[in-house]
Amino acid sequence: MGSACGDCRWGNRSHCFHPQCVTADGMERGVLSLNRKIPGPTIHVCRNDVVVVDLHNMMEGQESTIHWHGVHQTDTPWMDGVPMITQCPIPHGTTFRYVFNATEPGTQFYHSHSGHQKANGHYGLLVVRSPTDLSLPLYDYDLSEHHIIISDWTLDLVEKFVPGLQSSTVRMDSILINGRGRHYDEEEHELQVQAPLTVFRVKKGFRYRFRLISSGSQFCPFQLQIEQHRMQLISTDGGAVQPRMIDTLISTSGERYDFVLAANQKPGNYWVRVRAIGFCNVERREEFAILSYADETSVTDEVLAYPRTSPPNWDHRFPPGTVLNNPNATCYVPEDNDLCVADLESHEEHRDDSLIDAEPDKTFRILFNTFTADPNTLFSDAGYVRYMTVVLTLNNIGVTNNISMVFPAFPLLTQPELITSDKLFCNDTHRPDHCRPHHACFCLHRLKVNLNDVVEMSLIDDAEVIRDLYHPFHLHGHRFIVTGMGQLPQFRTQSEKLEYVARQPRVQRKVRMPNDHNPPYKDTVSIPSRGFTKIRFRADNPGFWLVHCHFEWHLGIGMSFVLQVGEIEQMKRPPADFPRCGSYQPDVRVPAPAL
Repeated sequence: MGSACGDCRWGNRSHCFHPQCVTADGMERGVLSLNRKIPGPTIHVCRNDVVVVDLHNMMEGQESTIHWHGVHQTDTPWMDGVPMITQCPIPHGTTFRYVFNATEPGTQFYHSHSGHQKANGHYGLLVVRSPTDLSLPLYDYDLSEHHIIISDWTLDLVEKFVPGLQSSTVRMDSILINGRGRHYDEEEHELQVQAPLTVFRVKKGFRYRFRLISSGSQFCPFQLQIEQHRMQLISTDGGAVQPRMIDTLISTSGERYDFVLAANQKPGNYWVRVRAIGFCNVERREEFAILSYADETSVTDEVLAYPRTSPPNWDHRFPPGTVLNNPNATCYVPEDNDLCVADLESHEEHRDDSLIDAEPDKTFRILFNTFTADPNTLFSDAGYVRYMTVVLTLNNIGVTNNISMVFPAFPLLTQPELITSDKLFCNDTHRPDHCRPHHACFCLHRLKVNLNDVVEMSLIDDAEVIRDLYHPFHLHGHRFIVTGMGQLPQFRTQSEKLEYVARQPRVQRKVRMPNDHNPPYKDTVSIPSRGFTKIRFRADNPGFWLVHCHFEWHLGIGMSFVLQVGEIEQMKRPPADFPRCGSYQPDVRVPAPAL
């Protein structure tokens, strides 16, 4: 809460709704906002509309970019918003104009792809509507205000925790629903501030489309339940699926889910409940919004945002019922109440036999992990690498196939003439000379495929953490089908894990057998803790595309790689006046002394 909120923090509720007041969880801290809003302005367009957004960077001493998550940028790959991959960072005091076609219908979103700006407030909703949406007959209303953007929140700017402190680890202090929440002090067992909550209005007898965006930055999935209401799932990551009735929806960072809610209960107010689970169960963090049947002529949102009754406490759980994305589920069991993503089915009209039935042209098995770096190596004279201090001397580095990603000094897509040799890149079979065998290597990790290759990729959690951690991986520029996921037995070596995944789906029943008929389309997927997920896609969008863990901290410490699709000659060229950047290291010429 800042000056725009007046006396909101001290109990003047009307001040909490002042223009440009960002209440967040009610605690005072610095934020990064878009047009002084968290989330940023919602963008509603129709399919194939031209979207024009001017990003004016007013952050002193910081650069920025915006990634349009879910938009493939087929004709404008330089608008993908990844610094030093598809564009130069946008310097302070300058304006960059994003212009692209909204070709991918559905619920998408946008967020900063620079530093940890997303975790501090730089994110928002992008809705692309289509007149041919197969879900249209399932609901009566698709209202602009019926979106649920869930994010985690800290009491300090997150830069405090990255690289980090020895005395304190990164943590989730609160959950925000559409930028609103209330910080609960576990030690004092009380709310610190009575900040307003988010309100969703419905009328009895109608069906409403809701759009859920998981905009978390930390390690924990979000669990959504709506008191005494079921949800009819109709879409994930913008792709329509055959309807499934669920009671509990679990999502990880970067995922989107659309569902239909039937307002068929007794008129009144009901709790919309979000809790952080998995790694965060011990922190007991949850937040609430209000689903209200109240008529707006009789009661205002400002009143409803301060419910007269207290929400249920952590130990008073709602019945789980049918759970989507239960991290501990054994899927493909018809009588089970748990569903995983690979259980979902896309519509028959979207079935792509040439993708589903084809032999893959390229197969990759990606082992990802965070490991503890030896301080003697990390802080030696050998160089300076990114890391994160979890606690005390526990310093983590993120890797894929034992490589920690180092971004280039210029944008690969827009300044390809500076790629003078393949020696700029590395992968698990071509490592630089300075990389020791069986040790983490720090270099520009690239995997290359031909244009229109069918690519099969297995993402394998190589960690041995005690608590469950579910990594969401996001593929830029493409969507994929999920063909399988499962838990790994307790193998000791990477080679054993790779062999196990290679033999799927012919092995044990713990493996979630692939949906080979109408698999769902995604662009972000959660990997089971100490497990794997198989995806398949057609590499039909030439360019350099980032593939990465969507935890902000893991991306920051190297858990990513670049997928090069096609040859540089096959990639679209940016406008002639597109911004350029890079290193400046001229030869040093010492002038001769004056005589």
